[in-house]
Amino acid sequence: MKCYNWLKDQGKSGKQMDTVPKRISATYLDRAIGFISFLINLMIQVELKFSGALDIERLRKAVYLTLDVEPILGYHLVSHWHRPYFQRTNKDSITAFYSTESSAEFNSFRSELIDAYQGPQLKVYLYHSSNEDRLLIKVTHNVTDVGGLNKVASVISSIYHRLKDEPDYQPIPNPAVSRGLWKVANQLKWYAYPRVYFNYLQGLLAQMPRQGTHTIHFEVGPLIPLDFVHKIIPEERVTRLREYAHAHHATLNDLIIAAIFRALIIEEKWDRQSYLRLNTSVDLRRWYLSDEQSNTIANLSAMEVISLKNDPGDSFLDTLERVVAFMERRKSNYIGLSDLIGSLPIMLLPDVWGRKLYKRVVQRAINRNNIAPGLTNMGEIATDAVTFDFPPDSAWLFAPPYHPPYFLIGLSGYKGTLSLSSVVRSSHKDKVIQLFENVISQLPA
Repeated sequence: MKCYNWLKDQGKSGKQMDTVPKRISATYLDRAIGFISFLINLMIQVELKFSGALDIERLRKAVYLTLDVEPILGYHLVSHWHRPYFQRTNKDSITAFYSTESSAEFNSFRSELIDAYQGPQLKVYLYHSSNEDRLLIKVTHNVTDVGGLNKVASVISSIYHRLKDEPDYQPIPNPAVSRGLWKVANQLKWYAYPRVYFNYLQGLLAQMPRQGTHTIHFEVGPLIPLDFVHKIIPEERVTRLREYAHAHHATLNDLIIAAIFRALIIEEKWDRQSYLRLNTSVDLRRWYLSDEQSNTIANLSAMEVISLKNDPGDSFLDTLERVVAFMERRKSNYIGLSDLIGSLPIMLLPDVWGRKLYKRVVQRAINRNNIAPGLTNMGEIATDAVTFDFPPDSAWLFAPPYHPPYFLIGLSGYKGTLSLSSVVRSSHKDKVIQLFENVISQLPA
C-alpha cells in the first residue's frame, strides 16, 4: 500500500488557499445528519471499475487539487456544545490518496471508516492489477450527500483530464458557495410553510403505529469487519421494467419500493398487523433547485416515510398501485420538507441538547418496534462525470453502513443497469443477499 500526502508543490494554489476561511459552520442539514450517527455510519462511496490502467501520479495530483477546489473536503469537523463547525486542517497532516496492487488491501480500504473529526472528509483508493483498475471514492456524510459525492467524482475526473494537457494546472478555490438549507427555503412562498408544518404533524401521528413496524431483524454485533453486498439488474431487464412502469404510471423507484415491501414480507414472517413502512430519500436538488444551485458539496437530501399501513394487497400490482398513489400525494405536497421544517425547534436548540432529544425520540420508536427500514435512491452515475482516460466498465454507489435495528438499502444506476447495495456486518451478509434475491424475483418483466 502506498499513501500520498498533500502535494508539496502547490505553488499558486497554496497562496490562493490563504483566502479560504479557517472555519465553516456546519449547516442545519449537516447537524441533522450528525444526529442519526447512532443509526448509520456517516460514510458514502462510489466504486468505479476500469478495464484499462489509470495514471497514478496524475490521479494523485487530481485528488489533492480537488481539496483546493472544494476546500471543505480538507477540513475536519469540530464538536461544539452549541454549533459544530468545520476547521481547516494543516495540509502536512492530510492523507487523502492511497494505491495498492493487493486486492486484500483494497477490500480492507473499502471497510475502513472515515473519521470526520480527524479529516479529511474525502479519501480515494486505487487498486491496480494487470486485469483492471478499481477506483473507490468515499466521503463523509457529515459534509455532503450522494449528490455532493457525484460532484466530487466529477471534479476529480475533470482535473485529471486537465492535467494531461496542463501538468502545472492550478485551480481556483471555490469556498464561497452556499451550502445551507436556506437555498431551498428561499424557493418557497410564505403560504407553503403552514401546509408543510401540517404535513409534519400528520406524519408524526403515522410514524408511531400501535401495531409496530414490520422489518428485517439482525443480531446486534460488532460493526467491523464490513461486507459489501450488491446485486446488478442488467440493462435488458431494466429496459423491460421501465416499459412496465410506464404502462402502470409508475417510476422505476416505485417498482423497487413495491418489490422491497413484498420481499420483506417473505424474508420475515409478517403478522398481518404490523405496518409496512419504508424510509426513502428525497433529493432536494431535484425538486427545488436549479442545476446551478444544485452544484454544491453539501447535504441537500431529506427523508420521506412511505406507509402502506397493513394493506399491501394480494399481488405485486396491488402493492405497486398503493406505492404510486402514496408517492403522487407526497410529490404534489412539498415532498421532503415536512420533517425538515417540523424539526426546526429541535435544531434551534444547542447541538448537545438537540442530539440527546432526538436520540430519545428514536429510542422510543425502537422500544415500540417502530423503526422502518430504509431505501436511499442515489440516482444515476453519469458516464461523462466519471470518465477518466476512458469510462468505467461498471460503477455503483454504496449507502452508509447501518446499525441494527435500522437497515439501509442503496439503489443506483449506471449505463442502463440498476444496482442494489448494502454495506453490512459480516454476520448479516447471507441474510441481505437472500433479501436482494427476493427483491429481484418480485420484480415483473
